[in-house]
Amino acid sequence: MKTKLILIAAVMFLAFTVSAFPQASYSVSQETIEKVACCGLAEPTGAIAFSAVALTPPTVTGTITLRYNLPIANTGGGATGVQVIAVDGGGVALATQPVWTVSNNPADGKGVIVIAVPGGYTYPNTIRLSNVRVNVSGSCDTSTGAVDAHASSTGNLLTIGESDAISLVKAVAKGLATPTVTGPISISASNGTVTGTGTITVSENFLTAFGITSTFPDPTRSQQTLIRLRMAGIPSGVTITFPVSAGIFQLASAAGTPSTTALALTGPASPQDVFYVLVAASNPAAIESLTVTPTVTTASPYPLAPATITVTAALGPVTTGTTATVYPQYIEGCDTAAATFGTVSGVLNTILLVPYATTETGYNTALVVANTTKDPGTVNMANFPTAIQQTGKITIYFYPKNGATITPWVSTSYPGQFGLDSAGKLPAGGTFVALLTQILPTDVTEFGGYLFIVCDFTNAHGEFFVSNFDNFTHGALMLVVSDISRIAAGRTQEQGLNQ
Repeated sequence: MKTKLILIAAVMFLAFTVSAFPQASYSVSQETIEKVACCGLAEPTGAIAFSAVALTPPTVTGTITLRYNLPIANTGGGATGVQVIAVDGGGVALATQPVWTVSNNPADGKGVIVIAVPGGYTYPNTIRLSNVRVNVSGSCDTSTGAVDAHASSTGNLLTIGESDAISLVKAVAKGLATPTVTGPISISASNGTVTGTGTITVSENFLTAFGITSTFPDPTRSQQTLIRLRMAGIPSGVTITFPVSAGIFQLASAAGTPSTTALALTGPASPQDVFYVLVAASNPAAIESLTVTPTVTTASPYPLAPATITVTAALGPVTTGTTATVYPQYIEGCDTAAATFGTVSGVLNTILLVPYATTETGYNTALVVANTTKDPGTVNMANFPTAIQQTGKITIYFYPKNGATITPWVSTSYPGQFGLDSAGKLPAGGTFVALLTQILPTDVTEFGGYLFIVCDFTNAHGEFFVSNFDNFTHGALMLVVSDISRIAAGRTQEQGLNQ
């Protein structure tokens, strides 16, 4: 009985062997890309080759099915779609080519490619699958991830099992490093003087983040690499102008169309975007960069508002969703960390001190403040520094001797009065004149104490007069509190009183 069972098993094994032997066999090899950029909606994957094995029969009509672990972006045809071609060992295309379909599984949204294999292929014929782009944007929350596919076949044998993953991308990583700024600019708030170079450099975070091109432009892409610089914090009065040319990049529109005109960004709109598009072949063996030095200019009225101007970068085109004909593309919200491009700071005002002012027992105090930023700059005066014309508001703080709290007086609430302009500010060359009784709140019936007058312009000078308008008048210059940094720090050191 045992002998019969052994013979039957042997016959069945021989039968299966004989029936399987006529099938063609393919070996499977692949190109594995080291890294692709996170946030990408259509990142490239490595090519896969199915090569006929020597000494096996010609192929029979069948299929090869690839199941990807991510959605396929370029499901359409044409030059930017998935490519499948069969060649002989010398690289000559065969007369009969495979046909294929590309789709995403409705059940899980992951990509599926089915290749219809014609009969008659034999060694050294190879079927090569290339230019498959997948959506890796869901991997942006982590620094690593992988793209792979599983292959199965009907009619012909594959030398790998269906459970074996074909590795096509090793990792998903940030495409750009955080920008660096060489010589961050510094802008004087009081007069707009600009120092520093402000050179922005944005580098690839890994080799080939800008793409690999055997020809330029790459025929498998409908869009060359685009970098978005996002500038934030530009205050009113500051203009940052970006040049057209920047090495292998050129200024462009948001859609990647090259521009021949420099782009000027003027505050206070924020944020504002600048786009540069790759216009020369990138080097896959080196980390490359976009390096650009914008021109920074300022304009009156001064002083400028204090500000910190920052720059972030993102790969583009940037979109909130998918566009079937644009490759590559990247989701919104994946900018790098911010780098400081420059700051606007410095002396913004003049603080004047009135040691004593009063409205008591029939007395009143006249206040006079001159905005001397409109100085005689055209007059030949040795060692006379020309001021920058500025227009600014005046704020008066009251400190009564009884310690009561009084609401400060702000000039912008009184346009066209006391020598102020229509915005309630004192223009360059203007003079503010008011009685203390005119600027005290209506609920304050009597005042005796000191005043701080903060002028939002430099080169302010003032005088005050205490009078009973009969037989007594006393006038004196207001004291200039010169060191604003000490005031801002809480008067931890002595005040400087200079005229």
